[in-house]
Amino acid sequence: MFRITHSDAIVLESEVRRLFNCDRAGVSGLADADNFESRPMDAAVMVVSYIYAKELQSNETQFDEFLSKYDTIFRYPEENDAEHEVGNYIKELSKIIDEYINY
Repeated sequence: MFRITHSDAIVLESEVRRLFNCDRAGVSGLADADNFESRPMDAAVMVVSYIYAKELQSNETQFDEFLSKYDTIFRYPEENDAEHEVGNYIKELSKIIDEYINY
């Protein structure tokens, strides 16, 4: 099972907390670095779910490519240089959050 570093997981926690405006372990304990360390895609699922729940998406497939890309990378880490891609994942997710933070 692929795991990201705890420091990267802390960044994911911070970004999700920023979007949800919650404390550590907010969103029923899911916005937590310990969770994201072993399940980094949970952060993306939470962000995309937030956007859809607020009906802020521009279309139904807006995030399909992003989710599919990183799900594949983290599911098959040896074949996709997952350790290198973690930084790209965090940057892309942060950019998505930046677009929706004020809604």
